[in-house]
Amino acid sequence: MASPLGWFALAAALCLAAYAVWAFAVYPYIQTQSPYDERGLGPLNVALASFSAETLDPSMDNQDGGRYHAHIYDPLVGANPQGRLHSPSSASYGVIDDWSVAPDGMAYTLSLRQSVLWHDGQNADSEDLAASLEHYIREGAACGVCGNLRDEIEDVEVVEKRAVSVRLNSPNVVFLGLLAPVEGDAPLLPHHILGGGEGALDLRPVGSGPWRFADSSEGESVDYESNPDYWNADRFPGYDTLHIVQAPEEAARLALLHSGAADIAPVGIDAIADLKAEGFTIDGPKHVISTTLRFLMSYDDAHFTSDARFRNALAWSLNPREIVDAVYPPEAADAAMGSALFTPVSPGSDAGLEIYPTFVQDAERLLNETDYAGEPVTLLSLAAYGISEMPRINEMIAEQWRAIGVNAQVQPVEWPSLQPSLLSRPQKLGEYGPAPVLHGASPSRPGGDINSVRRYLSGEDGAMLTYFSPHQGDDALRQLQGQPNPYSRAAMLRRLAQITYAEYWAIPILWRHHTYALSDGISLWEPTNGTGGDLRFETVR
Repeated sequence: MASPLGWFALAAALCLAAYAVWAFAVYPYIQTQSPYDERGLGPLNVALASFSAETLDPSMDNQDGGRYHAHIYDPLVGANPQGRLHSPSSASYGVIDDWSVAPDGMAYTLSLRQSVLWHDGQNADSEDLAASLEHYIREGAACGVCGNLRDEIEDVEVVEKRAVSVRLNSPNVVFLGLLAPVEGDAPLLPHHILGGGEGALDLRPVGSGPWRFADSSEGESVDYESNPDYWNADRFPGYDTLHIVQAPEEAARLALLHSGAADIAPVGIDAIADLKAEGFTIDGPKHVISTTLRFLMSYDDAHFTSDARFRNALAWSLNPREIVDAVYPPEAADAAMGSALFTPVSPGSDAGLEIYPTFVQDAERLLNETDYAGEPVTLLSLAAYGISEMPRINEMIAEQWRAIGVNAQVQPVEWPSLQPSLLSRPQKLGEYGPAPVLHGASPSRPGGDINSVRRYLSGEDGAMLTYFSPHQGDDALRQLQGQPNPYSRAAMLRRLAQITYAEYWAIPILWRHHTYALSDGISLWEPTNGTGGDLRFETVR
C-alpha cells in the first residue's frame, strides 16, 4: 500500500500533467477563439463627429465637450443611466455621496465619498471639491453651466476634510442639478493641478474617472487607458484602452465602421436601415431633445388659443405617432407622452399619462363650437438643437389640422428674431395673427423641472408666457421653490403634470434620441439618457 506521501506525490504529478495539457493545448486555443484576456478586451475604438473645443479643462468647453474629456473625470452629482438624479443607482455615478440643504434653500453641505483617488495616486478631499466649484465660477470660465453657477454661488467654504458648505445668492432647491452631467458639465477637478494656473489641466490632465488620459493628436484623436484603481469596481472599463478619432463627415464614420476601425460611431437616420441589415446595432442616449407645440397668447381672450376647446380640438386632430413613424426609424425618436413639461428623465414624468388620443370627428365638433371662422392659424416652425426634420414634421402637422377645417399656415422662424417678441412685456406677436402656435425643441433638464415651470408656465421676466394662466403658474413655481425635499418635490411635479395634461395647454410631439451604430461584438452600452455629452464608454461590454 502506498504511503500518504506517495499518494500526494502521485496527485501532484497528475495535476502537473493536467496543467501542461491545458497550458500547451487548451489555453492557446482559448486565446485564439476569444478576445478576452486577464485585463479586458483590448482597445475600444470610437469615431465622433466633433471634439468641440478640444480641451481637457471642463471649465473651457460646453456640455458637448464631455464627449472628448469627460471620460477621465467624475461628475460631482451622479445621474443613473435613465438620467435620474435622485435614485439609489445614481449615487454610484457621482463623487458626492451625501448632501443636505438648509431649510431656506440658501446653503448646501456637500460630502465627498472617501474612496476617490486621483490618477496620480493622491487622495481626493474637500479641498478638491471647493477648488472645483471656484474654478467653474471664476471670471473667464466658459462651460455651459459656469454662468449659472457664477450667478448662484456666493461662496464656498471647506468645513471638514470631506465636506464643503456652498452658500447661494438666492434660494434654489434644485441647485444640485447644475452639478450633474445631464443638466450641467462640472466634474470634480484636482486642486493640486488647478494650482498650476490657467491651462494646467491641458498640460497635466489628471482626473478620478474610469479612464486615464494617455495621448492625443490635435484635431485627429485622443487616447485613454483603463483606470485599475477606480473607486467603483462595478464600473471598471470593459476594455483596456479607449481610442477616439474625430470624423466630421458621416461618410468617413461609416467607412470606419465597415472596416472595423471603429466599434461605435454616431450615424444619421438615413443610414440606420442599411447598418441594421449589415449586423450593426443602433443605440445611444435616449430622450435628449423634446419638441412641443406651444399655444402663444393663450392668456389673452382676444386670441383663439385662449379657448380650451380650440386647443383641445387641435390636439385631438393630431396623430403624433403617425408623424414620428413616418419621419424616423424607431431607434431615433418616440412619440411624446404625458405633459409637455417633462420627459422621462424628469422626476415630474408620469408614465401613466399616455399620448393624446386622435379623435378627428370630435376635434372637428369641438372646433365648430368655438368662434373660429377660418382665420389663419400660424404654426411657427423653429428648427433648433439639430432637429433638421422640423420643416417636414410641421407640414404634416398643418395637413392634419387642415383636415378638420383649420386654416393652418407654416411660418419658418429663427430664435434670434423670435426671442425679443416672446420676452418683451407685453409680448409683440401681433404679426402672427389670432392663433399663433410655436413648435420648437428643448433639451431635457431633469434637475431643472422648476426651470421648466418658470420658463413655460409662469409670468416671470424671461418666461415665454405659453400658459393660459401665468398667475397659476407663478403659484405653482412658489410652492416648488419652497420644497427642499426632492422626493416630495417630485410628487408635486407629477401632480402638476397631471393637471396640465388635462388642460391641453401644450401638445408634446416627440422625444428625439441620439443614434450610434455599434459593431456586432458589443452587447451592452449605458450612456446617460437626457444628454449627448455623458457617453460612459466604461459601460461598454
